[in-house]
Amino acid sequence: MTKKPLSYLKNLHFLVPKTIDFIIFDHTNAEPLATVIPDNSSRVIFKTRPVQLNLNPKILARFILNLKYFDLTRCFGSKRGFGYRFFWQMLMLYIKADIEIREPKAIITFIDNCPKFAWLSERLKDIPCIAVQNGFRLSYAANLEYKYYCQYLFCFGEQQAEQFPKLGYKVDHYYPVGSLFLSNSIEMSHDKTYPKYDLLIVSCWRGNIGFQQDVDDSMKSMRFMDVMLSRYLGKRDLKAAVILRTERDSFDWIMPEVGMSEENYYKSIYGDKVEIIETEFSERNIYTTMQSSDLIVAGFGTTCLIEAFSIGKKILYANFCGTDKYHVDFCPEIVFSGTDEDYSLFEARLDKLTTITERDFEKKYKKMMGYYASDPRMVSVQRKVKDQISRILEQR
Repeated sequence: MTKKPLSYLKNLHFLVPKTIDFIIFDHTNAEPLATVIPDNSSRVIFKTRPVQLNLNPKILARFILNLKYFDLTRCFGSKRGFGYRFFWQMLMLYIKADIEIREPKAIITFIDNCPKFAWLSERLKDIPCIAVQNGFRLSYAANLEYKYYCQYLFCFGEQQAEQFPKLGYKVDHYYPVGSLFLSNSIEMSHDKTYPKYDLLIVSCWRGNIGFQQDVDDSMKSMRFMDVMLSRYLGKRDLKAAVILRTERDSFDWIMPEVGMSEENYYKSIYGDKVEIIETEFSERNIYTTMQSSDLIVAGFGTTCLIEAFSIGKKILYANFCGTDKYHVDFCPEIVFSGTDEDYSLFEARLDKLTTITERDFEKKYKKMMGYYASDPRMVSVQRKVKDQISRILEQR
């Protein structure tokens, strides 16, 4: 969310901007991004929350020149109001000026769906704007109030490259390379031993974000799934675990609408039938946990299942939402759709998945796996992205 204009006063500085090879746009996941930047390249993180304003004469002069790009029509018709869009555009004109003065070889971000990055991608034609996809983009969540635009996108797989134009998203060049997070996790997990699970439940806890329709639908679907899985585990000798989505005592740890913490929610349904694994964002233990699990299920369209699918893991999206709109992007082979009265069908689907070997499952769905996200096991995503960025710069 863009801050109110006066909140930027405390971020005023008088620094002299330096030329730089790469600007990492936003601090989010800047560390893994740094690993894909060509060797011996200088880089700096451009913080956007909040933006640091440098009152340097060169930047101010360029900002004044950039006023010709101000579009008054974009201030009307927005749900956030005229004033918000007015100051948002002024902020973007400043950011554009700051970046231009630094004369970077490229801008790179891990927030491919960032409105600020989309705005820059459309207007900085002389500077390559490169994004690495950080999450699977679902059709129902397409937001056309803000444009999705990227000059160069390193996406998960061909599915997204085919789907994005249908959503009104604009990308000049697609590079289906797979998940960078997953790829890095595979490299780091070599020669390490992790607990093995027959069934891993990936939490889709939505957190303290309000209770709009999609949140309500997803939480209901998740509860139906959890109640059925608890019943299923009560009849079978399976080692099962739930990996939480939020960190303990964080802002999203408790959902007011549910009236309890994420951990207590799962304990109230599963009791001692599952091991509860706390998520660790710094280590991204979701990836190592999935790699050591046989079957992975979730009650909503979380990205990590598609990532696990790309390396041959058995997955299942359980759709008890009462609508297909949240799962239209997934093939029926990896989705169970039903109601809370379809336990016997759900049980049969789980039995089929728990008995098939991972090798046979991968052989059966190999083509589909690669369609959703490229397999990072043969060539690391880091290497693919790094090499392609070098080629992009050579061609400019």
